[in-house]
Amino acid sequence: MIKITDLTHKLIKEKTSINIAVDMTVGWGNDTLVLVSNSEFVYGFDIQKKALDKADILLKENGFANYQLINENHEFILNHINQKIDLCLYNLGYLPKGDKTIFTEATSTINSLKSVMTLLNEDGLIILVVYSHNKQERENLFSFCKTLSSEYDVMYYQVMNKENCPELITIKKVV
Repeated sequence: MIKITDLTHKLIKEKTSINIAVDMTVGWGNDTLVLVSNSEFVYGFDIQKKALDKADILLKENGFANYQLINENHEFILNHINQKIDLCLYNLGYLPKGDKTIFTEATSTINSLKSVMTLLNEDGLIILVVYSHNKQERENLFSFCKTLSSEYDVMYYQVMNKENCPELITIKKVV
C-alpha cells in the first residue's frame, strides 16, 4: 500500500535548496527528522510539550542541532518567525498513541496557512497531510484551498481504493 507519509517524505527530499522549513505539527518528531536532514534550519511547532521533548531527544540522538522547537499553536507562527520559508509541513489530526482529545482544528490551521503564505518564498511548498476522522477540518481546508489565487498551484493526492487513508494537499507558490 502507498503510504502518504512516504510520499510526503519523498516530496521533501525532492525539493532542492531548503533553507528554512517549518514543521507545524511536530508530534514525536519523525517528520521533523526528515526536514532537518534536508534543510538548513527547521522551526517546529506543537502544543504538547511532552511530544516536543521526545522529538528533541530523537533529533539530538541523530546528531542534529539545526532546529528550534516551539511549544505553541501553529496559528501564532508570526510571533516566532519573520524569515522567508521554503517548505512548510502539516501532519494534521492528533498525536499518534497520544491523547485523542487534543487535535488540530480548522480555524487555527487555516489561520496559520494564511500566515505561512505571507512568508512563503517563490517556489515555496506547503504540504498538508489530512485525515478523514476530522471531517470539519478536512472540508474547511478543501474549501480554503479551492479559493487560492493562481499565484499558487494546489494539488490533491488520494489513495482511491482504500478506506480512511490520509490525503495529501500540496500548495506551491508559483508567482
